[in-house]
Amino acid sequence: MNFKEWIIDLFKDERKSVSIKPVIAFLGALCLCVTMTITSVTVKDFKPSDVLVNAVMIITAIGMGADSIDKFSLKKKVEVETTNNSQDVIIN
Repeated sequence: MNFKEWIIDLFKDERKSVSIKPVIAFLGALCLCVTMTITSVTVKDFKPSDVLVNAVMIITAIGMGADSIDKFSLKKKVEVETTNNSQDVIIN
């Protein structure tokens, strides 16, 4: 697994499809870092709204937390096998 595959794998859920929670968390963290960098190097007259920064921070934290819970939660895999018009449910 190379670095590119590892980064793409970070945005996938337990079904190996891209999940919106880590994408939102990444974009929120990126926006917060860019905002902090811009405000640290520009004049002091430019200051983003505290309410807006806190809202982005809360959305980012919820996205990261929800994704972490999903990654480490234990979900049982249910397989349905169909044989001769009868269904057998196997729980692994």
